Amino acid sequence: MRVDVKKYLVIGPESVRDVFFKRSQELGIMEYIRKAPAPLEKPVEVQNFIDALHVLRQMVPVRQEPADDYRSANVLARHVVERGHELEHLRERNRIIEKEISRIEIFGDFSPHELLELEQQTGRVFQFFFRKKNKESEAPLRPEVIYVGSAYGLDYFVSINKEKTSYDGLIEMHIDRSLGDWKQELAQNNRQIDMYETELATLAHKKRLLKQGLINTLNRHNLEDSKGRVESLLEGEIFSVEGWIPKNRIQNLQTLASELNLYVEPIAVEAEDRIPTHLENSGAGRLGEDLIGIYDTPSTSDRDPSLWVYLAFGLFFSMIVADAGYGLLILGISLWLYFKYGRKKGGFVRRFTQLSISLSIGCIIWGILVTSFFGIEFGENSKIRDFSIINWMIEKKAEYFLEKKPTSYNALVKEFPQLKSAHTSTELLRGVKNDQEGMNKYVVYNNFQGNVMMELVIFIGTIHIMLSFLRYVDKNWAGIGWVIFMIGAYLYFPSILGAVSLIHYIFHVPYEFGTLLGKYLVYAGLGIAVILAILQRRLAGLAEVMHVIQVFADVMSYLRIYALSLAGLIMASTFNRIAFSVPFYIGFLIILAGHSLNFTLALMGGVIHGLRLNFIEWYHYSFEGGGKKFNPLSLLKID
Repeated sequence: MRVDVKKYLVIGPESVRDVFFKRSQELGIMEYIRKAPAPLEKPVEVQNFIDALHVLRQMVPVRQEPADDYRSANVLARHVVERGHELEHLRERNRIIEKEISRIEIFGDFSPHELLELEQQTGRVFQFFFRKKNKESEAPLRPEVIYVGSAYGLDYFVSINKEKTSYDGLIEMHIDRSLGDWKQELAQNNRQIDMYETELATLAHKKRLLKQGLINTLNRHNLEDSKGRVESLLEGEIFSVEGWIPKNRIQNLQTLASELNLYVEPIAVEAEDRIPTHLENSGAGRLGEDLIGIYDTPSTSDRDPSLWVYLAFGLFFSMIVADAGYGLLILGISLWLYFKYGRKKGGFVRRFTQLSISLSIGCIIWGILVTSFFGIEFGENSKIRDFSIINWMIEKKAEYFLEKKPTSYNALVKEFPQLKSAHTSTELLRGVKNDQEGMNKYVVYNNFQGNVMMELVIFIGTIHIMLSFLRYVDKNWAGIGWVIFMIGAYLYFPSILGAVSLIHYIFHVPYEFGTLLGKYLVYAGLGIAVILAILQRRLAGLAEVMHVIQVFADVMSYLRIYALSLAGLIMASTFNRIAFSVPFYIGFLIILAGHSLNFTLALMGGVIHGLRLNFIEWYHYSFEGGGKKFNPLSLLKID
């Protein structure tokens, strides 16, 4: 539910300013308006806590307690950040050392200082060179150039001359430290890194202290920041501040004002003001509120779509995953997360686990309705298929074909003449066998199964878009016409395709009557949409007719539900068939790897496309967005 937000002015004596803001923060009722632009940089203390937590997140906690007892979270944060910087410096230094070792290792361990003394005693100059391996050059053929070896795709050489010399095709190397010195420094650095990592691993148990320190620091910062938004009046004796407050919390403000002798008054919203959006939901609506926050914040004129998105997303996710076995996996993982992390009331983790539990239940129910369990194929004669809504729809469609004999029935009989003698739905559906291995042995049954699923998702998509139009019909009058148009199109288009739709064999709409009525509704709906758009938006309403393409495209987009669910089913059944055709230990690995991949893809598809159908197709007709979330001064707490 979206709660209207009002703009209020608060005026009071400077002596109670601090008390007022502290009490206001405890109540969490008001967002104070900032006159100057907000600073871009975070406070140093806040950044220290964030950096410290980032460092400790990379450490595996050990049970040993650190020797120092860090009673101050600030001191601990600074220490962890310093250790983190030192660790990063040592690791970066090690990368440099390792590169230097790999560069000179081919020449062995010698002292550059002793080599310099040797040069002085002998009057000879020692030089080190390299080139790309097998690159043509005359220099290696010279007697003073000695080939040392090859490594990393390079050839290495040493030359001994009376004076410094350069060679075409060879690149000179300078060696300032011995290989042993570099290795010794590397060993020292590694010991230091181990010591620092051990220390930080013991401090990883202090993450809660750091989190609490971060929360306390943010609360202090937010409090001081809000105090800084006041204006001083009468030489600092009076303060005034403007802010946004939800309509249902005004009474709390008035009570606080009465206790502190403050003057509060609603004031007019100015043109440049950006009114925040405040949503208050509980139960399923609160879970939906988390979902809509992924995409955008509703505007102050939007109706709260939280519950709508939650219900539609749950349906689409279940239909895309479309497997009761995968639903049980999601349920098991969700329950484990809930009992381990999500028991705390009101926390995000709790809401996340509740959402995943509800989605898993939807997957289990839909998986049972379509008789899908880890891609296991059930024979057409299996009693388990009696639970399938798809199987029931297929039977109804077959009965309709035999009773009404539509155009598509004649085309079917022409393709398979043996079906002319079919008198029952079973005979029609199982009258033509396919000897090849597949999901179904019966051609007609298999074709009907795909068609029924497509009809079902198109039907659901049409209803979903129609509900979007109806939600905003008071803001977009043309929505009435588009709803009529969509009903007409759903009735009329099967006749254009020479097909039978579920409106005929499930809802028993007469074919000819539905076609004729649908044709009239298509034209009437389009005309009504344009007329109402002109009445509402004048000449700009003429462009409404262009939305016909958008409406068709949006409805057709729901076919992705069928495509994704079918792809998941095919992959699961394919992995099963491969696994059962090989020895058990290999088959077990194929089942484990194959279903893990398919399960991951199903989750990704269910989340991405389940939300996309809401955020793109459905939002298109009933959502403005671009809102600013209501962010009151309040006390932050650890979930």
